[in-house]
Amino acid sequence: MNASAECRAGVFSVLTPPGRGGIAVVRCFGPAAPDALAAAFRPAKSEILNLKSEIGDVTLRPRAASGLPDVGRLAYGHFTDTDGRTLDEIILYRAAADAFEVNCHGGPAAVEAVCRRLAALGLERVGPDRLLEFEGAALLERDARRLLASARTPLAARILLDQLNGALARALVAIAADLEAGRTADADRAMATLLARWHSCGRFLAEAPRVALAGRPNAGKSTLLNRLLGADRVLTSAAPGTTRDVVEADAALEGAPVVLVDTAGLHEAREGVERESVVRARREAAAAPLVVYLLDAAEGATDADRAALAVLGPRALAVWNKSDLTRFPEPAAEAAGHVPRLGTSAPALRVSALRGDGVDALGRLILARLGWKQPQPGSAVPFTPAQAAALDAARAALARSDPSTHSGSPRAGSRGGANQARTHCAEARKALEPLLEAPTRCERRPATK
Repeated sequence: MNASAECRAGVFSVLTPPGRGGIAVVRCFGPAAPDALAAAFRPAKSEILNLKSEIGDVTLRPRAASGLPDVGRLAYGHFTDTDGRTLDEIILYRAAADAFEVNCHGGPAAVEAVCRRLAALGLERVGPDRLLEFEGAALLERDARRLLASARTPLAARILLDQLNGALARALVAIAADLEAGRTADADRAMATLLARWHSCGRFLAEAPRVALAGRPNAGKSTLLNRLLGADRVLTSAAPGTTRDVVEADAALEGAPVVLVDTAGLHEAREGVERESVVRARREAAAAPLVVYLLDAAEGATDADRAALAVLGPRALAVWNKSDLTRFPEPAAEAAGHVPRLGTSAPALRVSALRGDGVDALGRLILARLGWKQPQPGSAVPFTPAQAAALDAARAALARSDPSTHSGSPRAGSRGGANQARTHCAEARKALEPLLEAPTRCERRPATK
């Protein structure tokens, strides 16, 4: 079924995550939704709950003749099959003339029973993002709601909520106004600011970066993973070789979403499971944008450690673990190169994964190496690769302008420069159009009484 046909017939989508739960929400939208729900819904009583405020106050009023609640009201009753048999007890909320939310029991069987009945009544099942498109939500709103549903940390959710509430949209509208007025310098600066926030924050929201924990066996990688997570996610042991497979876990470092990846100890393994575990560990280390390489302070750095750090290069963050078990060299020894260093001027960080010493500082250092920077509340932040690509394309269009236009207006008497600037402003504006324009809304009809 194509989009226009779906719009005419009506659609529905399950908004709650799959699996077991107390309540599931199925949203229905479109001109056919009122008739479909009227055929399946049977109010339990002759009263309908009337929502008075957002804090949950309710009153009672006589039930409408159709059995459906009026807009802004909800009703308790039964969802029935073609023979009138009850499929589930539900609370039906009417958000608009042609928009409803069926609140049913959250078990998979109950949800599927409701969905099968809605499909039999002519509504088309779609994903939540497609439903928002049919309801007329702008592209930015759909993207924000989609990522909000899978936000990994409270801070990530708050930043996405700022975008859902219009922070990015307002910034883009202002840029479009600058482009239409020929203020190319202002528009370019604003887009550069947004792209900087994409690299320092937005890309973390789109896909949390992976940070691999690597090192020789028994360097304390699994213990460090548990400490960074604040939970016993993986088994640990004093015996080397406990970790055989790759273990990944979502983490919140200073509120920023990161995926930590624990790996088997790097060593020469000849065969079997042990060899495969090392192969997988090397593969993860090769793919991760950052590798926290643990050095065992109780044993010191080995040739194998130095070789591994050389292969990893600038992606490696060398960390001395087990600082509680040994006395470190003096700063002069570090300066002389007797211990691995993070860079040209900073000595390797010292931590005790067992006691937690230095772990908070390590978390901050990981974020700094990844390029994370928390934005101010309410800041506009691009949060999808498509948004960043559109901004890059718009800036590229402006870069083709005559240099005389970058003061903010063309030079007096330069008709060719003015025409060129207008052309490139129009090209930049066109690159941003997908982020500025909402999709076509479905035609709505009055509520059924």
